[in-house]
Amino acid sequence: MRSEPPDDRDALRAKIIGLGETSLHKSYYPELQNRLAELERFRALLDQTHDAIFLIRAETGELADVNASAETHLGYSKRELLAKPFIDLISPTKKTWLAEFIRESSALLSKSGQTVTARLVSRSGTEIPMEITVRSVTFGAERYIVAIARDITDRIRTERELRIKESALESSTNGILITDLAGTVMYANRSFAGMFGYERAGAVAGRNLETFFADPTVGEKVTARLLDTHAIVQETIGLHSSGSPFHIQVSGSVVQNDAGQPLCIMLIVMDITERILIDQMKRETYAQLGKNIEQFAILGDHIRNPLQVIVGYAEMIDDSLAGKILEQSRRIDELVTELDRGWVESANVRHFLRKHGEDRDSPLQTGTDISTLKERDT
Repeated sequence: MRSEPPDDRDALRAKIIGLGETSLHKSYYPELQNRLAELERFRALLDQTHDAIFLIRAETGELADVNASAETHLGYSKRELLAKPFIDLISPTKKTWLAEFIRESSALLSKSGQTVTARLVSRSGTEIPMEITVRSVTFGAERYIVAIARDITDRIRTERELRIKESALESSTNGILITDLAGTVMYANRSFAGMFGYERAGAVAGRNLETFFADPTVGEKVTARLLDTHAIVQETIGLHSSGSPFHIQVSGSVVQNDAGQPLCIMLIVMDITERILIDQMKRETYAQLGKNIEQFAILGDHIRNPLQVIVGYAEMIDDSLAGKILEQSRRIDELVTELDRGWVESANVRHFLRKHGEDRDSPLQTGTDISTLKERDT
């Protein structure tokens, strides 16, 4: 007022424009600057996160704010996003759920939030699988919904690949066993459980490798050898849950991480009982064949020796029947000669089997040939 002294008017003016010692501007401006700086830092952190963040007005469903990742994921600018209701970004299968959540959000303020898997529709029309966590919050007197969306495309692809691999393991006709480095079973497929007489694959979990071998020390040796060489293939005797032994072939390897550190042991087990029986039958057949060759060679000489005596006596007889005896003797000699040719072919078969390693355990490999047998018999 004009009646106030000039000094008071100047002090009031300085206080209003922030020049006085006790001005409001000087008292609150530094704090305001600090708060603004904090908000800027927080905003920068939100923009740097890979998750898309949406702030939704609960009353209208419109977007109040988004971070930079939301723009990147969906291909919209921030202005375009703020002009759209959030529900328009959701694939049709989850729109009803979101609308109900927004409607009932006032009753959910005390809850930590809900998580749902849904697809967000980008500007190009591509549907992006997202794991969306939604929470109801209040700023002042207005209610909002905060939606944090994480792209799970890679996770879905990885889970699908894991399901395919698991299905491949389960459908394998060979028994597959995964153990820890100490030999304790972590996983067994159905084929392994059935091979060893267990009703369920889960019944095998937790058992030690030694349970499945007739010689319990084999399990420990397999584990030690794998950790030393990282791979094995060997034949041994398995032990059925009923206690009966059977032949198996075990091949295994150590599963390593990217750094080359061992993670677990994987074994592939085959029931080779039938093959062993067939090999045994082969060995017995080859052994019998060797005996037959030897007997045929001896028998041929046994036939020829008395035949030569008959021929000698027939040549000394002056009788018309002597000619018929000689004729039949020649026929017998020809038949024995044919048998000799068959023995030679049998010997060739023997040599072929020896060459291809099929008779390495049979007596045929170490047996003498036909000429040696004849010389010995003579």
